[in-house]
Amino acid sequence: MKSANKPEFNVEFYQLSPDYSDYMSPNFDIDEVEDKRGDDDFVIDTRPIKYADDWVPLEIQFSIDDAVPAIPTLSKWRNYLVLHESAYQALERVLGPFGEFLPCTHQGTKFYLFNPLTIAEDLSAVVPGSVSKNGNLLSGIEFDKDKMKGVPVFRSKESYITIYCTDAFKDVVEAEKLDGLLFSTNLTHY
Repeated sequence: MKSANKPEFNVEFYQLSPDYSDYMSPNFDIDEVEDKRGDDDFVIDTRPIKYADDWVPLEIQFSIDDAVPAIPTLSKWRNYLVLHESAYQALERVLGPFGEFLPCTHQGTKFYLFNPLTIAEDLSAVVPGSVSKNGNLLSGIEFDKDKMKGVPVFRSKESYITIYCTDAFKDVVEAEKLDGLLFSTNLTHY
């Protein structure tokens, strides 16, 4: 029974994925990454590593693949969110405490990679016994709603490349009409 004095707090979780059917796909030229950074670690290593201290802005590319030629305001590339300047302006305060923004450009337009550095296990927010795998693929995971209250985006050690979010992040994205991301309540790999 609900308490009359205490509002019920409900948190929903989503897995983020890029909308490749309606928007172009972000990516980077590996040769440019190696030339500017001296390595390609941020492309290959998906563990939560801070890059801001020695970051050199990179040129982001967008490929059409099977999509219409539209650049998203907000997308995902590997274990990073890709934000157009307008998405950065809308989300900087929401996301800032939970990771780092890495500046990029696309044909003179400002973009940012958001590197989520908040890990569910560091907050003891993975429900014990909820993780199951089929080989290397995550087939089950649950997060503790109380421990994730106030966290807009995060990752898990079970799959560093996967970015999860709460409905608080989804609500801001929808209110600001940022396009290019899909929100799935399926938190696993299949």
